[in-house]
Amino acid sequence: MASYKFEQNCRPRGDFRIPEIIEFLELVKEAFRCPALYDSHNRPLDLTEAGLRRIFEKAARRLLPGLGANEDFFTIPPDKRDNNTARIEIHTGTDPEEIFIDSYDISMDGAQVPDFDYLEKFIEIFKPFEAYLADDENEYRLDSYNRQQAIPKFDKPAIIRGFHYLDKGMARSIGGVKYCLKAPAWHVEKFCEGVLIELVAGLFDSSNPEHLEIQENAMAYFNLL
Repeated sequence: MASYKFEQNCRPRGDFRIPEIIEFLELVKEAFRCPALYDSHNRPLDLTEAGLRRIFEKAARRLLPGLGANEDFFTIPPDKRDNNTARIEIHTGTDPEEIFIDSYDISMDGAQVPDFDYLEKFIEIFKPFEAYLADDENEYRLDSYNRQQAIPKFDKPAIIRGFHYLDKGMARSIGGVKYCLKAPAWHVEKFCEGVLIELVAGLFDSSNPEHLEIQENAMAYFNLL
C-alpha cells in the first residue's frame, strides 16, 4: 500500500505553539492507539509544557536564528520501527519575518491512516492555512514539490489532494469558498476557517484511474493543471 503524509501548514507567529502541540500529540496517541510517543533517541516523550520547551529550545539552537525548531517523534521507538510506525515531523517557532512556514505533519503507511475525523480534529487544533493528506506516489507524479516552490509564500495550493483543507485566504486564491463548494468532488463543505474538499470517499488511490480522473477534473476546475 502507498505511503501517505498528513501535512498542516501554518503561517509563523514566532512561538513554539506548545499548548497546541501537546493537544495534537495527545490526539495522535489516541488516533494511532499507542500508549506513548518516542523521540529520535528512543526515549518516551515528556508531553508537558516544560518537557517540550526543553526539546524545541535545544533544537532551535541548532538552526540559524529565526528558523525555529525541527523535531521528529514516533509512535514506536525508532530503533524498532516498521510499517506500523507513524512519524510526526514538527517544524515550529519560525520567526514571522522569515520566508518559511511552521508545519505539523504525520508520515505513515496507508494501512495506518486514521479515521478522517481525527484529521479534522488536528486541523481544528492548529487552524492551518492549508492541510491535506498526500499520497506519496501522486505527489511525485504531479511534481507537487516543484510546483509549490514556484508559488511565492505558499499563497496558492500546488495541487488538489484527495483530502484537502484550505482556509479562506487560500480558498480565495482559487476562486473563493463559494466557488470551492461547487467543485466536482465527492464531498465539499465549509469547515473550521475555510473549506474542506474530499475528492473521493476514503483514501485517494493514485493507482485507481477513476480517482485520477476526479483529481484532474477538480484541478481543471481550479485552473491548476
